[in-house]
Amino acid sequence: MASLFALSRVSAFGSGQSNELAAQREVLKQMRDCARPASSSAIADCLRGRYEQRNNDLAIAALMRAPDVALPVLRRTDPAFAPVFEAVSIWAAEPAGANWADPALNGKRQRITALLTPLMANLLSTDSGRTMLSDPETGAQTVKGVDDIFVSENRFAMFLNVLGPFMPEDDGPVTSGKSRRSLSCAAIIRHPALLAATASAFGSTLDNFVLDTDCAQTLPPMPQLAALDAKLNHAWPQCEGTIRFAAYRIYATALDAARLGMAPRDENARAPSRRGVTPADIAAARRELAASYQANLGKPPATAAAMAADAINGILASAQECE
Repeated sequence: MASLFALSRVSAFGSGQSNELAAQREVLKQMRDCARPASSSAIADCLRGRYEQRNNDLAIAALMRAPDVALPVLRRTDPAFAPVFEAVSIWAAEPAGANWADPALNGKRQRITALLTPLMANLLSTDSGRTMLSDPETGAQTVKGVDDIFVSENRFAMFLNVLGPFMPEDDGPVTSGKSRRSLSCAAIIRHPALLAATASAFGSTLDNFVLDTDCAQTLPPMPQLAALDAKLNHAWPQCEGTIRFAAYRIYATALDAARLGMAPRDENARAPSRRGVTPADIAAARRELAASYQANLGKPPATAAAMAADAINGILASAQECE
């Protein structure tokens, strides 16, 4: 855990501190709680679970920086999903828009194909999987096999977006049964199209298992954005039915887009008012994001301010959609 934590102290942007210190302190508190008499499991079992989960999370954080260190841990902690982690690390190590038909990339392409073929076969064996990998307007199947993901970044993201809910039951020590997995935020920074793999896709309970990201932990601390997020969640209305999972997923993707500076530009958008949130809360989060875009993305002040306004608008517009 200490080795992985050391690798994850630098943010996924490649400079500055990540938010892993706060996450590490929380995990250490949970480890101390294992010794409390009210614990429902033996201390050793409790600690083992804490270590496995934390090492899994830190390995995802370190995946792009040190895949040779991270992948053996992920193969142990989450063997069912480890092939996806490795495939993403290989893909994201190449430049965005790389030509995967280039003979120079043949070995890497073959490795990605070998890793993903069993998962693709499982996905395409279901009517729902085939439908989700089809163009919603024409109905034509967009992804028919692993070869199709090499056509474009968007098709690879589409495959990953649909894959989460169709993964086999977990068989590793981290979890049992269905769980949500996280994409490496560092991989998304290198390949922004991958953020689409975390978007709402199903409009049902299945959206609860779409891939997440580890951006909140691996990017620099953003206390004002975290405070705004907490207030929005506290005031979120009770949502009925399975469609609520789509609303939660849309909001989570908007939050990550804000952290990454990837919110879409909309000069005409206006931030809607939300219960429990003051103009001062919004202004503080906007200033924090603008400072981050300047420091981490090299954006000039005016551009950073406009990006931050778009990001906050996107967060507020997607929150509380169950009303």
